[in-house]
Amino acid sequence: MTNQIHLTRSYDAIATRWRSKIEGLGYAAAYRWLIDQTGLQTQDASVLDAGCGTGDFTRALIEVAGIPKRVTLLDPSAEMVATAQRSLIHIAPAVRPVTAGLEEVQPDAYDIVLCAHVIEHFSDPVAALQLLKSQLAQGGKMLLVVSKPHWCNWIIWVRWRHRMIKPRHMLQYLNAVGLTCLWDAGFPAGPPSRSSHAYLIQHMKDPS
Repeated sequence: MTNQIHLTRSYDAIATRWRSKIEGLGYAAAYRWLIDQTGLQTQDASVLDAGCGTGDFTRALIEVAGIPKRVTLLDPSAEMVATAQRSLIHIAPAVRPVTAGLEEVQPDAYDIVLCAHVIEHFSDPVAALQLLKSQLAQGGKMLLVVSKPHWCNWIIWVRWRHRMIKPRHMLQYLNAVGLTCLWDAGFPAGPPSRSSHAYLIQHMKDPS
């Protein structure tokens, strides 16, 4: 059994309880704060939620910024994707569920990419960022939430075996793949303030 198969099965098993956990720990509120801070515009936008889980990042985007033109929910866990689709179908009718890993989908050109706590599960964070870049239109923006070093993340590591990435290293990785960080910050309160760091990233248009 590969680590990815084990991880997917773990997420399948917890899918029905995941949304209440995300809400209870303050991550849904943190996502709403992040979207408000960055001022993303969703009008006529195409959105990819990469590693969507139960769709909490997309829900936060809709609640704060409005309904996008279309949304793709991507996750290797079929149970997570199904739970996310059920959660969002009444507030975002144009939802396309895709059960696959980020490395399994063809390049696209989304206006907005949401990605929370995904690249930590890749052995090579730079390769993960390349995959995310391949989904982003030139001029498109990405909201990235990444685990950072903190003692509370070691408790999470016991279950999920994720990486913890220092913000200064993340900025180096982004620069290595040609993505521009427009803004980055820690979250203001609760477990997200201890466990995670947020980045607003843009795939700059080719000047030619």
